Amino acid sequence: MIVPIFLPYFGCHHRCTYCDQASITNAGEISIASRIEHSLAPYTNLKNRSVEVGLFGGNIFGVDYHTLMTLFSFFDPYRDIIEGFRVSTKPAPANMETVDLLKEKGVTVIELGIPTFNNAILHSLNRHHTVEDLQSTFSLLREKGFSVALQVMVGLPYETGNDIKNTIEHIIRLNPDYLRIYPLVIFRGTPLFSQYEERTFSPISFDEVLLRTSLIYLSALKQNIKVAKIGLTANEIIEEGIAGGYYHPAFGYLVKARVFYEALQSKLNALPHAKKVTILLNPKDIPHLLGYKRSHVRHLTQQGISMEWKEMSCREGTFFIEWEDAKIECTIFDALPILQGTD
Repeated sequence: MIVPIFLPYFGCHHRCTYCDQASITNAGEISIASRIEHSLAPYTNLKNRSVEVGLFGGNIFGVDYHTLMTLFSFFDPYRDIIEGFRVSTKPAPANMETVDLLKEKGVTVIELGIPTFNNAILHSLNRHHTVEDLQSTFSLLREKGFSVALQVMVGLPYETGNDIKNTIEHIIRLNPDYLRIYPLVIFRGTPLFSQYEERTFSPISFDEVLLRTSLIYLSALKQNIKVAKIGLTANEIIEEGIAGGYYHPAFGYLVKARVFYEALQSKLNALPHAKKVTILLNPKDIPHLLGYKRSHVRHLTQQGISMEWKEMSCREGTFFIEWEDAKIECTIFDALPILQGTD
């Protein structure tokens, strides 16, 4: 079990143009020590219960050694229930002293935020690190025995379809232990919000971001890279602070449903005479087949296709199309050619 503890702007010497960690974490003005006590105290009276602590937000590589020592000292009263730590951070500035301290204190997983693998966009976002910094830090952490994950973003200013393909190439090359994918959210009070108000930044469509996210998600799965998270959920964010971008409380579901629909559509396009079909699928995939508010059913009906579905004992992401006396096996990866053709 992971107990999340949010450290907004901890170690951040520069603010990213899109960042409002206070709205994302809702950590308020509570001190770090009090936040730790509030988060871990409920587990101290539970027998045979150990937890993993997640330190999220901020840039732990931007914290000096003594401050970092003080941070971990706050966990000393709870060491008997803590089995380890995971942290999220920018990829720079990483130094051996900090890396060794994290190892000594029981950190096993480090998530590196790299919104894009385009240095020009990173500069425009005021990230103060480069793609090369990420690659160097990633290699160092792997050599030191950490599990290393990546966090990427979709819908950034100046982003193109080629940037998404570049992101995918880097993800596959680095082969992280897992991946998180976040669509851009524009929060009031951020520098990006000012650009948005002044119309110097014009976001692309929600549908395009959905397609780009779907391509990253499916490409990672194809390489057996676990996707641990897609989008921010309602309990992670203060919705009143959102001014624009691509937030949806069920964004992860929308992506998985879109992937399923595109895979189904790619097969149906090759079956122009199949107007009455039955889809056999894993019960967990039925919501993905139906779509948000049954939108997929409506789209198929508009194409003159009548669809029924039946539960089947098969792997998630695998399904079968039956029509007349024929039957074909399909997988969600059948969507890749369509998604790869998007801009």
